[in-house]
Amino acid sequence: MIVHDIFTKRQTFIALPVSELVKMHKEKKLILRDTNQLQVRRIKKYIFSNAAGGEIYMPPLVAAAEEGMLGGQTPGGLTIVDGSHRMKALLQLEDQIFMSMKSEKDEEIRHAYHLQYLLEKTEISIQILEGLSIDEKNQLFIDLNTKGKQVALSKRIAYDSRDRLNGMTNRILQSNAKLIEAGVETEKRAIIRPANKKFLSLSQLRLLVATLLAGKLLNRSDEWKEIAGGEDEAYKDIVNSWFDKLFSFKSPKRIGNYHETMLASFPLIQAISLYAMKDWGYQSLSVKKESLIERMDSLKEVNWSSTNPEWRRFDGVARGEFFYLDKSKRNIEKIAYWLETQRR
Repeated sequence: MIVHDIFTKRQTFIALPVSELVKMHKEKKLILRDTNQLQVRRIKKYIFSNAAGGEIYMPPLVAAAEEGMLGGQTPGGLTIVDGSHRMKALLQLEDQIFMSMKSEKDEEIRHAYHLQYLLEKTEISIQILEGLSIDEKNQLFIDLNTKGKQVALSKRIAYDSRDRLNGMTNRILQSNAKLIEAGVETEKRAIIRPANKKFLSLSQLRLLVATLLAGKLLNRSDEWKEIAGGEDEAYKDIVNSWFDKLFSFKSPKRIGNYHETMLASFPLIQAISLYAMKDWGYQSLSVKKESLIERMDSLKEVNWSSTNPEWRRFDGVARGEFFYLDKSKRNIEKIAYWLETQRR
């Protein structure tokens, strides 16, 4: 153990086996902060899902030790400053492994044995600071969780190969020439109309992909419940077909221009996706694609101009010459119902 003096506090890094940390917690020598069980479950799901490939990445825990305890040996007691959710997830894995081993699904059983083996040989890195007061522990926790920069959505979509939705969104974005021409905002978190003429933000694109995968209107992309894999290319083809038909209403170069078209309004785009998916149910992917193309073709004669007074029949806000549609689910469903009356 190498101990460094950082400013006025001594600190070091150690690595402890998961089994040792579990033992310390049972003996009340490892104190955790209050945790949110929903967040703990998310971490457990992440660990359990990636155990087979060993692709589990966790930053070091940050802990505090009493003054004088960094004397070359492992401290006899630790208080977790940052990482309580990660630690709580590890503590709860024993029960989850036991339950999964009794599962009737072979895949769950395999995951459980992989995880049990992985935990037996895994050590967790811990950064330990000595002699922190309660106020200093609290301030360190706040600093660690507010001063760091979150990975940008564009990077998560581009690099997170294990996330199926991110992967499909990235492939669609990279392969659809018309979508690239229309413009997808990857730097800013939101598109401000009418100044920004890019068609979609990256989060909006991901939500549309999730919606077409789910076959129903979603408020957030994380509402999408992953289904069995193996059909990604077919779903990608359906999403690209929907975009092709959408760009037949307005050219990719002009579709994000709010001065010209209401198609620059994301609530309207959501309503069109909802309209296109009507009666999908449990139909085959080929039937879904045929239905989508037929329904999109039936909207060719709709007046998509932003000056069309029909838009003001829906919930929204008028600001100068522009009318901004409300993004509520009720309003989107109302627009989709109106589109039914416009079929040709």
